[in-house]
Amino acid sequence: MPFKTSLIGIISLQIFFLVFTKDCLPQNKSYLDSLDGKFALQFQISDNFNLTNFQGSTFSGKYHFSSRDAVRLGVSLELGNADIETNITRLDTSDINKSENNTDNFGLMINLQYIRYFTVTNSIALFGGAGPFINISNQTSERTFNEDETEIKVKSDRDILSVGADMILGVEWWFYKQMSLSAEYGITFSYWSSKDNFSDDNTKAESKINSFSVNGKHVNFGISVYF
Repeated sequence: MPFKTSLIGIISLQIFFLVFTKDCLPQNKSYLDSLDGKFALQFQISDNFNLTNFQGSTFSGKYHFSSRDAVRLGVSLELGNADIETNITRLDTSDINKSENNTDNFGLMINLQYIRYFTVTNSIALFGGAGPFINISNQTSERTFNEDETEIKVKSDRDILSVGADMILGVEWWFYKQMSLSAEYGITFSYWSSKDNFSDDNTKAESKINSFSVNGKHVNFGISVYF
């Protein structure tokens, strides 16, 4: 019950800031006022100042539909296929055992967040945001091999679904006309489920896992390029 009460309080506080700060906080003139209608690509700055994907997404972009409001979209897509063939020769005989393995992978992650800029001092702004995410993936594998001169086929399938919401708070600094640095942290509420199926000539098995978690997000340090 205390956890549930705290969770409701956090969400209520975030909604209050996102909805009502437009009228409660000062709207100082800054470079932020010129961003209405602009789009930005975002990159994360990792160790040794290397640029990587932002918030775990292959693509991350932000669109300002007003001088104080923006939406951010992150999308990742993974497609893969692997065929593995193995021949094992027993030295004491002329027998050759063959093994073939075919694996297919699919993954899709979508993050969508509404971002509200609260206060602005010169070229530095405080912002907060919230939004949903969904992450789905599937992996199928089919293996064929010989055992005691008998061909055996093994099939496995795994489906994973993760849905939830992110709440973030951060600062952004416009150090150049079309570039800014940002740092943000937050909290993630997520529901995760997986389903595994396994079968061979003699066995069939299925397992399911369902879980809910609340986790703090790692600090994202990134750079945005505006167009």
